[in-house]
Amino acid sequence: WRRPQDFRSVLVAAPVRGGRPAELQLGHGVDRIEALGRNAVVVGSDASDLHFQAVELTGNSAPQLGDRYTLERAAQGETRSHGFYFKPSPGLSHDTGDNDNGVLALPVARAGRAGHRQLAEGSAAITFLRRSDRRFAPLGELFADDERVTDDNCKASCADWYGNARPIFLRGRTFALMGYEIV
Repeated sequence: WRRPQDFRSVLVAAPVRGGRPAELQLGHGVDRIEALGRNAVVVGSDASDLHFQAVELTGNSAPQLGDRYTLERAAQGETRSHGFYFKPSPGLSHDTGDNDNGVLALPVARAGRAGHRQLAEGSAAITFLRRSDRRFAPLGELFADDERVTDDNCKASCADWYGNARPIFLRGRTFALMGYEIV
């Protein structure tokens, strides 16, 4: 809940069918681990930046770190599980699940802040990344309009069940819900 710290983490990937676990060294903290098809992404911060680190779990080799995307001078704007969203690209093989192509989205706050502030402050933006051929590419961000924010003293709720922000993909369009605002 404090300001982001500069430390390293070790991620342990343990095979569910037996075998030796793999220890993967990360250059940042771990705030969340999310599925990307049959692979994964670790999202975490260091003292100033937010990192999206792919973990390759498929194939014949041991688990290994894949591509990493760094969003400079940012922190998560929503750490609860439903803040992250991954929309697989059409054509995902449901038999093998190997395809981890798609769009991922996460609420972010700029210039870092204490984690507990997410319960009282809205996110500044939702950032979108494309995952294609095991590589991350930025798609952009949708921003809240700070000048139009109305403080209702938590009458409707400062920490609803959905959190303070989330992406919405509807009929080929992309929206962001941030507090009471849809962008």
